[in-house]
Amino acid sequence: ALVRSANDSPQDLAIYTSRAHGYMPKVPLQGMSVREMVAPLWAERFPLVKRGSNNEPEEPDPDDRVTSIESLRDLTLISPAELKSLLKQVDAIAVRNADNNLADRWPVLWEKLHQLKGDLKTVNVDDKFTRAINEIESMRGGTAP
Repeated sequence: ALVRSANDSPQDLAIYTSRAHGYMPKVPLQGMSVREMVAPLWAERFPLVKRGSNNEPEEPDPDDRVTSIESLRDLTLISPAELKSLLKQVDAIAVRNADNNLADRWPVLWEKLHQLKGDLKTVNVDDKFTRAINEIESMRGGTAP
């Protein structure tokens, strides 16, 4: 079990650690942070070591390790919900505030686009997002394109 901390004092953290498998801090967490935090606790709680009929550890199958690495890789990718949220933020800045001057909005818009580019790079399997990444990169700079 994991405890969601209500107080991050050293005394409370010691109690959480003694009574649960781990704890999550009080601070708001993004999906990526949650996965990074839970993955090692999960691996510790559910190790890859298989037990035979006599409860002795079996020799690990190399394919299991590969599967585990792939699963861990999946845990570290941005979720579709996080990506959609970021796209909505970009849309709100770029389109919904179109009556304002783009030059005034550009620093905030570029910050969100730069974050989007980084997120897309983490999930750019088979170059599916290369064009979008390159388009965002082409807009790089302190002034609006």
